[in-house]
Amino acid sequence: MPEKQAVGASGQNERSLFKMLSFVMLWVATLFSSLSLSMFMFTQSWYVVQDLGFEAALGVVLISLSVPRIIFMMVGGVLSDRKDQARIMFWSDLSRAILALMLVFEFVFVHPLPIWMLVVNAVLFGTLGGIFDPARDSILPVVVDSELLTRANSVIQGTMQVALFSGPLLAGIMLGVAGYRGTFVLVSACLFIAALCVYFVRTQKAGIVQAEVSAGFWQHLKDGFSYLWDSALLKALFIISVVVNFFLSGPLFMGLPIFVEGVLKGSAIDYSFVQGALTFGMIIGSILMGVINLRRKRGSYALFLMATQAVFVLILSQSNTLWMAAGAIIFVGLLIPSINIPLVSMIQEYTDKDKIGRIMSLIRTASFGLTPLSYAAASFILSLGVPIQSILFWSAFPLMISVACLFVSFPVLRKAD
Repeated sequence: MPEKQAVGASGQNERSLFKMLSFVMLWVATLFSSLSLSMFMFTQSWYVVQDLGFEAALGVVLISLSVPRIIFMMVGGVLSDRKDQARIMFWSDLSRAILALMLVFEFVFVHPLPIWMLVVNAVLFGTLGGIFDPARDSILPVVVDSELLTRANSVIQGTMQVALFSGPLLAGIMLGVAGYRGTFVLVSACLFIAALCVYFVRTQKAGIVQAEVSAGFWQHLKDGFSYLWDSALLKALFIISVVVNFFLSGPLFMGLPIFVEGVLKGSAIDYSFVQGALTFGMIIGSILMGVINLRRKRGSYALFLMATQAVFVLILSQSNTLWMAAGAIIFVGLLIPSINIPLVSMIQEYTDKDKIGRIMSLIRTASFGLTPLSYAAASFILSLGVPIQSILFWSAFPLMISVACLFVSFPVLRKAD
């Protein structure tokens, strides 16, 4: 049974979230699962560059991890609406733990590892991770009350940010102490812990999926997209997610090292400082969302913060000192979860329980799937000789225009709580 409690005063809200065993287990599982992903990516990347000396092949390995993960999010979304999400997460974590252990044995018996082995492991790891993500997104409304969804999402998202930031640091320490085998043993241990925790998460799927259980995969996916597009609110939230990811991810995440090196004339230490400022801002934003637990006018709030984010991107593009850039990037990072968390909570609340997995997977797939296109677009414009500060400057305007268009075209969005 879902471990929901009566919601009273705000003080009771704050205490009740971590009194729910299922949520606590989900939170711990998210921490260790996210740690494992960041450590896996870092360790494989370092091995390709440092030990194999195949810098040119690094992109192939990373694509082999990310593309299957994006594609199989849709599969995971359909499965999450038909099966118990906790069990999907359990088998995903357990399978990846076994996969990491297999890598340990490969390092024992095969040295150096051929690049094709790393590609195959990356494909399998990404595929299993893609199935995990929509199950995690769709399980929260089953585990906690709707009044606590924003706070629960802020805790989960903040935990993921901390794990993705600290995972490479932990992997780097382990590589120095125990080598590749020891590091992949740690990755496997994290996933075993995550699987054990998620095993104790209790959901209630009986009666939810029986009406559609006979339909095929593509019919389920088509029904999910039709449901999303027929809802003005969900369609607006979908468009926001796509716009923000496309116009922000490429210019910002790919352009940041270029900006630091070319515009600020900074070093690797300066880049790590600016990158740390972005991560720090994202963590602070997640914490603030948990403390505020926004419940009213979340649509209007998201539109306002999108416009504010565009302003800080403009400020970043005009920065000529490290401190000015770091200050701007902190606020850009802070606004990323401040926009995403309320929107995700709204999607979870306003979507029928038997379709949350598909809706979340469609939105995640569209968002993450556009990230490589955003990188490609930014790379192409850079190849034309356009400076990175100009790309950052002009990327802010589509965000502002989108805010105005969404505000006028979707009144349901600005009125929605």
